[in-house]
Amino acid sequence: MRIINFAASQAISSSAVLIFLTLLLLAASRRMSNCISLFAAQSAVIAAQVFATAYAHKSVAALMVGIMVVLIKVVAIPYALFQLVKRLHTSRDVKASIAPAGSVFITAALIFISYSAVQSYAKDLNVARDPLAAAVAIIMSGCFLMTSRNKALMQILGLLILENGIFMAALTTTFGMPLVIEIGIVFDLVMGVFLMGIFMFRIRETFNDLDVSKLRKLRG
Repeated sequence: MRIINFAASQAISSSAVLIFLTLLLLAASRRMSNCISLFAAQSAVIAAQVFATAYAHKSVAALMVGIMVVLIKVVAIPYALFQLVKRLHTSRDVKASIAPAGSVFITAALIFISYSAVQSYAKDLNVARDPLAAAVAIIMSGCFLMTSRNKALMQILGLLILENGIFMAALTTTFGMPLVIEIGIVFDLVMGVFLMGIFMFRIRETFNDLDVSKLRKLRG
């Protein structure tokens, strides 16, 4: 029993390293399929953290949230995004406005900033610094991906990554939000992906591409 408790605590504390790795790989990736796979991997790490927290606190609600994260964020949403990429018949490149090396440098700087930002806050809340810093880094990296990538699909992916950060911040500071709220957020997320999928098809039909920078042509 002590070994399992120790493994659960180590899973929670070491998840930040894997999260940082996914963020750096997302920044360096040039293919949308790789970005989708990395989002699924990041969600799987967060799900593992939820399961570890559920075991540590003997929480059935947290266990149900973990199962929901696996089904929706690790399986369903990545599958839907892969199908979108396949059906849109467009370039698989992310079309970043910043070179991969520059994106990795900026992401590393965001990780460093996140550690500096949560230093005193983690002490006041008496929570682990690394997972909280990882949550802040995910949020900032999601915003960075949304602003530095031109493909519409990357806008969706950046939003999903940002939501992962908010979820992880709630998990770290308050051991998760109530189950009803989590279900509502996931439902909104699924509907958002569905609507953005329709939006991408409209962009594809109008501009024969998914580059959102071409929307500037609509300005009068």
